[in-house]
Amino acid sequence: MVNWNLYGGQADGWDKQLEALGGGFYQSYGWGEVRRVAGWQPVRLLATSSGQVVAAASVLSQRRAGIPVCWIPGGPVGPAVHFDAGFRSALGRSLGSRIFYCRMSLLRESQPEEKESLARAGWKRPAVSMSTGLTMLCSLKGEESERLKRTSSNWRHNLKRSGHYGLRIERWEQPDPAELSALYREMEALKSLPVQHSEAELEAMLINLGERLVMFRCLDAEGKLLAVRAAGLLGDTAWDLLAAAGANARKVYASHATLWALLDHCSRGGLLHYDLSGVDPILNKGVYDFKQGTGARLVECLGEWEWASLPGMCLAFNWVLKRRGGA
Repeated sequence: MVNWNLYGGQADGWDKQLEALGGGFYQSYGWGEVRRVAGWQPVRLLATSSGQVVAAASVLSQRRAGIPVCWIPGGPVGPAVHFDAGFRSALGRSLGSRIFYCRMSLLRESQPEEKESLARAGWKRPAVSMSTGLTMLCSLKGEESERLKRTSSNWRHNLKRSGHYGLRIERWEQPDPAELSALYREMEALKSLPVQHSEAELEAMLINLGERLVMFRCLDAEGKLLAVRAAGLLGDTAWDLLAAAGANARKVYASHATLWALLDHCSRGGLLHYDLSGVDPILNKGVYDFKQGTGARLVECLGEWEWASLPGMCLAFNWVLKRRGGA
């Protein structure tokens, strides 16, 4: 018998339970707090059986037209068999509503038996997804020379080229959210991208993630900020979290140098894996090729699943996503 209950403890306690279950960064306590800036309210649930915690879910919720809409980033955590009607009933009680829509994105490697468990529990694949369900996992095992051998010859060549321009690559111990935001705005203008992270969101990350956030920056010979790369840490894995590069970064291969410094730092710190946080080999092939060049392997995740308490809610939600340009 599994019992789901609302978690009322502290951040450290939640993250320790998450690590014990093999959970990912986007289910961490701090990430839930970061998302408050965008209007999401975190609801954290733990499942116990015979006095042991067996599953967890950090659920983000917003109300749309008075109805709770829920998003479970990178989770829930634990065996898929536990995410059944009992889980949804506990979530509804925590939301104070029996009517709600819920979508989750399981970022662990896809297994046929888990797909079957989710389908039996009433979850279904959404008609319109928000991601490809693909990521790349880079191994951090071995000395630097060994890890370099796993990169592609072109990626290694570009990394070597970056050493010819007097770049300074360093851990950014006290990042300035305004400077970081300015670099993002420069990149967005350069690539005609929508806003990736507002200054308020970036500041919320710096405040709420603490030691779980590690950031490296690349400065040119005059001290101008060219590129930034940051990861979120949980357990033995780092998750690619922030990546921004200005107009002059590409000319000097700053992105290669910055990412490699971050990968090396994580490896030396004892981490085993670096999750490159999603790829799209069709619509974003340039980024796909860059990440693949690190020697990372392609992983198909369990991906997105949805459930709604009323018929038609899934159809309506997917229609809205399609209008907004979902994947």
